Amino acid sequence: MTARETAFHILLSFEQTRQHLNYLTERSLNSEKLSGKERKFVSNLVSGVVRHQTFFDWKIATLYTGNYKKALYKFKIILRLALYEVDFLDFIPPHATVNEYVNIAKKRLPKSNVSTVNAIIRAYLREGKNLSPEKKFKYEDTILAIRYSFPEWLIKRWLEIWGTDFVTNMCRIFNDRPTFDIRVNEKKITREDFKKRLVSEKIDFTQSEYFPNVFKITDVQKIRQTNLLKNGYCTVQDESGIIVTHLLNPAKPGDHILDACVAPGGKYTALYESYSEDVTLYGLEINPKRLNLVKENCRRLGFSDQRLVNGDAINPPFKETFDQILVDAPCSGFGTIQKHPDIKWRRTLEEIFTFQKLQLNILNSISRYLKPGGYLVYSTCTIDPSENEMVIEGFLKQQNGQFIIVSPPAELKAFTTKNNHIRTFPHQHDMEGTFAVKMQKTA
Repeated sequence: MTARETAFHILLSFEQTRQHLNYLTERSLNSEKLSGKERKFVSNLVSGVVRHQTFFDWKIATLYTGNYKKALYKFKIILRLALYEVDFLDFIPPHATVNEYVNIAKKRLPKSNVSTVNAIIRAYLREGKNLSPEKKFKYEDTILAIRYSFPEWLIKRWLEIWGTDFVTNMCRIFNDRPTFDIRVNEKKITREDFKKRLVSEKIDFTQSEYFPNVFKITDVQKIRQTNLLKNGYCTVQDESGIIVTHLLNPAKPGDHILDACVAPGGKYTALYESYSEDVTLYGLEINPKRLNLVKENCRRLGFSDQRLVNGDAINPPFKETFDQILVDAPCSGFGTIQKHPDIKWRRTLEEIFTFQKLQLNILNSISRYLKPGGYLVYSTCTIDPSENEMVIEGFLKQQNGQFIIVSPPAELKAFTTKNNHIRTFPHQHDMEGTFAVKMQKTA
């Protein structure tokens, strides 16, 4: 199967199942014999189409004679792939794009659709640059939803919270191809030696302006083809997640610290790398498969003394209490859309409030296991206030003064709001959107 056919099958599976795009992509790539260059091409096609799907559909529908909504998924996917190549992969000659996708259409579509595919791609090559939703629609929520390919309900929600300029800039960055942050495991390799390894592997990088042990790269496939990850010298983790770990107090000898929603383990392993052997770090995870992923990561990084427990944060299986607890809560994940564009098509408004209820339940339950005077850090990788500020307001109210918000350390000033919350947005901080609050138990 060619790279383009592989991308076609991944996108068809996504349309039919709405499963995680990363899972579908990895499963398909692992079953196909593709070169590293082809794997990168497939990932680019798949994420690009999902990222710009609504805009492509609107443009195709404009050129299509008939009811595009009733067209076959296979027909739509072939055309979306072709338009993505035309708009974003200018190193591919247009005639090659036409030929490749007409050939796929011949294999996958009824004969009557093949000529239509050919006609629409060629028409788009002639007229595509002139198609603009700004010329067609007058309402800004509709224009933004089409231009940047987001569900209209989500655009309306964001416009009510932040306004047009903020949402436009945020959506534009969400649609950019992401960079990836690499956290160096300094228990195995020094920063300077790691930097030399990147140079020797010909991996382009820049160093984080916030964290000296973090390097930013554009091609994550290149580092996966080396032994740097396999041998535990580094972890792929966005800077926004590293910010959260810096909210916890420096641990004292004898401290017991709990990561209450530990999977996939990025924050847990970051804490492990920063703590001495005198600190006991626990991890709690309700899903056994996800807990095994954390264990595998710990083994890869050389952490043999981890205390990872399968259990529910709403009903924790502990008798002891902790000096500090991190609740990196399950959430809608809207802050990670740049790396995971499928999120905007998999989430619903109702889910936001389902997560909110879960987040409050976790905080109220786990807070009972914190020692008086101890610190509780709440974080999410979403930007929605219903899962962030509103959860903290509800929690503090329900706790009747037992918790107070604590100021973040000075090193996090660039991300600190006037309410002493941590807030990051991709268009303002060049990282994923995240939210975090540090609280102290007063009694």
